[in-house]
Amino acid sequence: MIALVAIAVLGTACSKYPGFKKDKQGFYYKFHIVNKDEAQPQMGDIVDMTFGMHTMDTVFFEDAPLSEKIIESLYPGDIFAAIQKMHLGDSATFIMNGDDFFQNFWGQEFPYDNKDLYFDIKLNNILPKEEYEAMQAERAQQYEAMIEKFRVSEDSLINDYVTKNKIKVTPTADGLYFMKTVSGSGKVIKTGSKVAVHYTGKLIDGSVFDSSIESGTPYEVTVGQGQVIPGWEKALLLMRGGDKATVLIPSKLAYGSRGADYVIPPYTPLIFDMEIVSVE
Repeated sequence: MIALVAIAVLGTACSKYPGFKKDKQGFYYKFHIVNKDEAQPQMGDIVDMTFGMHTMDTVFFEDAPLSEKIIESLYPGDIFAAIQKMHLGDSATFIMNGDDFFQNFWGQEFPYDNKDLYFDIKLNNILPKEEYEAMQAERAQQYEAMIEKFRVSEDSLINDYVTKNKIKVTPTADGLYFMKTVSGSGKVIKTGSKVAVHYTGKLIDGSVFDSSIESGTPYEVTVGQGQVIPGWEKALLLMRGGDKATVLIPSKLAYGSRGADYVIPPYTPLIFDMEIVSVE
């Protein structure tokens, strides 16, 4: 096993920052641990680091885990250039101009009078570009297989739900099941109507993913303006003020092959309990 040893590295000594040396690209550096026989990151590699960023008196990050892809420098001597100077297992501190970093990476001015910005970096792992791309390709294949599994199973999920719950209504031509539970006497909803709706949204296994009931505030929507999923639009046009209904919406009228917000998987049918509070 290669020993980790603190050693002096080649460079021009710097009196401005005692103990630091200046790289030809303009940044200053000091290595605390060097493994000169280990690999150095190349363009396109993914590096895992322990990362800190601070000024002399303000800490932004400290010992934060960070994974980053090595790309072309955004400006000469930026943090990507500095990281490529390191070896696997190295630990180093880099000093750079804060204005350059903030403007090029975050599009804003450095908020401190002292322009020195310090980076403390420990290079923990290097994933070569080829391995990363192979891993990404494998993940893409796994994701596509998962999507296909959801797609194939949707019809069975809907049929099982309809059978289990003894649903007798005939679905619309595009597969929407609309089951009115309370008939109201308010205005009929039309395209352009402004509607306030209390709702509870559930996956087909009964788990709730969203509801207006807890907040006590109904959701307001103008029908026909694409503010809600197509299944909602179609259901609302079958209702009037005071109506209550349960609606089974196939994924093609909901979130389709994309799903939504890590909560609703692709090709997932949805159940909504809906109450029309008001119609204008």
